[in-house]
Amino acid sequence: MNQLIKLLTIGALLASTALPALAQDKTVLTMWHNHPEWKDRVEAILAKFEAENPTIDVQLEEISGPQYNTRINTALAAGEAPDLFLLQPGPDTAAAGKAGYIVELTDKLDVTGLTDAATDAATIDGKVWSVPVLGSYTVGLYYQRQIFADAGLTPPTTMAEFHTVCQALLDKGITPMIAPAQDGVIPAFLYMLLSSSILGAEGFDEIRAGTRKFTDPDVVQAAVELRDMYPCFQEGSLGTPYVEGKALFALGQGAMLEGGSADYAGFTETNPNVDLGVVPFPAVAGGKPSTVTGMEGAYAVNAGSEHVDDAVKFLQWMLSPTAAQMVVDTITLTTTEGVLPADNRVMSEMLTAAQSRDVRVFYEFPETGQVMSIIQANAASLFLGEMSPEDFSASLQAVVAPSTL
Repeated sequence: MNQLIKLLTIGALLASTALPALAQDKTVLTMWHNHPEWKDRVEAILAKFEAENPTIDVQLEEISGPQYNTRINTALAAGEAPDLFLLQPGPDTAAAGKAGYIVELTDKLDVTGLTDAATDAATIDGKVWSVPVLGSYTVGLYYQRQIFADAGLTPPTTMAEFHTVCQALLDKGITPMIAPAQDGVIPAFLYMLLSSSILGAEGFDEIRAGTRKFTDPDVVQAAVELRDMYPCFQEGSLGTPYVEGKALFALGQGAMLEGGSADYAGFTETNPNVDLGVVPFPAVAGGKPSTVTGMEGAYAVNAGSEHVDDAVKFLQWMLSPTAAQMVVDTITLTTTEGVLPADNRVMSEMLTAAQSRDVRVFYEFPETGQVMSIIQANAASLFLGEMSPEDFSASLQAVVAPSTL
């Protein structure tokens, strides 16, 4: 009996000394992201961070894009948001900062390595509230290289050429363009590209300042061109969800698709053998081929997090060249200055495309933050002839809130 008591006592002592070591659990950071198709690639980046920072465990939850905004808004209101989460730069981030939902990062992060566009997106009234650490996206025109080669076609550089290519593909029984329009996202980006061809960055600044308008006759032409593209879309485009449309394109069911650098990873997940090229979007008459660029969401730190310092440490690491190289090589364009694709032809082509006429996406600015939602609401009416290009343009201009830039 004495021997048993002795063994139990020794066991208790061992347990009391072992438990504190085991109790030094890793700090767990919860992180929400809105690209399920990127999950393996993002987790590879997180694994690299965790290998270099073994006391921190980042737990990723991927939420599909259409559901993400509802989930994060509900979680913020209920005080149940994760430690790290995505917000759109501009109005959404400003509102979250004003409401006290997120930590001001101005004096906590070194953002000097960001590109100019990313620095602009991260800064609101001189303060940093979020940072675009999972890259930026540039949107242009993807095309199926084999389909174009077999048809003896080259990618269009003007809208006149686009319609010629469209008809040539239709004559061969090939769907010219995949354009999932159920939620209006693709039509919204098509309009941004067409109007950017006319406006350029300077003209877009004039829209924001109120010295130009979407109702100006030359800009109305963007709405005309958007309407006239509709016959080139796949059958049933108005009822096709965004995710389904991207899968159709990846599987070669159409020759062209308006898409961003961030879409390419999803294309290769759906079809590892996909063979795509990318060029600037065709120019409207009198304009230039165009691209639009935005941030792939910017990460903020929950003001209610118990691990703010570790969350900041993670974001700082994500701004490093190591993380940036992984982003640009496996997911999308990076926001870290001087980091280029190591061996990714499509990303290199997208960078080249953006040298034409690149404009920041409208919804990242307070003056034009509501324009995209109006395009989404009215695009089907434009396509179906229920709304004229002039009325469509007027509906956009009605939600512009000009400011002095």
